[in-house]
Amino acid sequence: MKGRKKAKMKYLPQVAISWETAAVFSLLCFSLGAALCALALRGRRENRAGAAVVEFTTASGRISAEREGASTPGTIGALAESLWLRGDPEVPVLSDSEPGAVPAFKNPQTRTFWEEEIEPHRHLLERRRELPVIEKVLLVLDEHGICSSVVSGDGKSTFSPTARRFSRVTLLDHSLRVARRMREAHDAVYTERILYGKHLMAALAHDVGKMEHLRPEGRRYVKDDHAAASARALNAWIMECGGEKAALELRSVVDAVRNHHRSVNEPDSLLENLKRADTAAREEEFSGNRKNPRATTAPRDETSAEPPEWLLRDIPRILNGHVGPAINTASLEQAPFARAISSTNGIVYVDPHHLLDGVREHMEREEIADMRFFDPSRPKELQAKLLVTNSLKSRNWVGEGAKDGYYAAFWNYEYKGKKVKKGGFWIPVFAEAFDVPLSELEKRKNSELRQITSVEPCLARGRRK
Repeated sequence: MKGRKKAKMKYLPQVAISWETAAVFSLLCFSLGAALCALALRGRRENRAGAAVVEFTTASGRISAEREGASTPGTIGALAESLWLRGDPEVPVLSDSEPGAVPAFKNPQTRTFWEEEIEPHRHLLERRRELPVIEKVLLVLDEHGICSSVVSGDGKSTFSPTARRFSRVTLLDHSLRVARRMREAHDAVYTERILYGKHLMAALAHDVGKMEHLRPEGRRYVKDDHAAASARALNAWIMECGGEKAALELRSVVDAVRNHHRSVNEPDSLLENLKRADTAAREEEFSGNRKNPRATTAPRDETSAEPPEWLLRDIPRILNGHVGPAINTASLEQAPFARAISSTNGIVYVDPHHLLDGVREHMEREEIADMRFFDPSRPKELQAKLLVTNSLKSRNWVGEGAKDGYYAAFWNYEYKGKKVKKGGFWIPVFAEAFDVPLSELEKRKNSELRQITSVEPCLARGRRK
């Protein structure tokens, strides 16, 4: 008996060790079976060349796996292979949506713009909820933008030669050109694309208010009304596409569109880039030449009173060619009757508006593209007149009366013995600036002009830039 007990005690530890070994062996068998199943699945797929393969849609589009041999990424087989045989599988992200198709644009330039400027950044614009608004603006431009980029009442339409040039440029072409210049301005400053959508949106929508169906009904168009109309339309499209949250996020874009012909106190990079891009686009349309892309992003001091080199060089030709023939030539129905009047004191009093028209005509003939002299906004027009007056001052041709920072001054005079206060708003130019002697100029006066005498400065000075 004792011998049997000892034998039993020796046998029990041996049984326990056998179970541990069996467990380890079972795990090894399971792993080997899993690997064999994966290999079998792969071999079965390779042997079934030409068979139909299940498709699914990924974030990059629908992929069809119908090739022979190696598995195609995006198929169920490829997913199984990556799960079984790879240590760090790269599983494609599944999606239930197809990639967005190109909108149904009618005009080829719109489709080209979408492919070049929008499609490469599509996913970013979608994430920032800007793509629907951009698409909406482009569709409206594509549908209604085959009209002139200038309209009656716009500042550019008041000068007929310039109006003829710009009237040949459609609103669609002008808007796309401004958007491309905005992209260049953006890329010159920002390394990331976070503000890219806002720049494009502002450029594309800045002039949509010139479309007749977006103007206020029953109101005659006046200068700069289109900026307010453009801002209203853009804000409505933002609300339609993204709601109040999107309208709040894109408020700076609407403000830039509203103010792109105004002077604002607080600096805004988006607004300044829009103004420069608009000016650069107009310069291209004026001259017909493509400027250096980086030239549009170079900082330009818009408040500078320093005249451009071409104006300093050509002001004598402009003064004598345009103003000279108008001196003492009756062209107005009421006093002072002429655009420029000479006086026996050696001064010729010149209407600054008439002189600016002469500058513009000279630019037309010489094909000089400097849109500071064609911008329709009042601050820019006053600045242009100041540049013209300062070009005369650089030659010491301006007499007393027009102080620094002013382009002209108010003047009193006597007509038929009666004093007329603020009767003229003129630039006092020395008669020596003209090729015709003062005596010859005085002979041109008719009976009405001879009764204008005693011209003297008014206490109320000229207007600032």
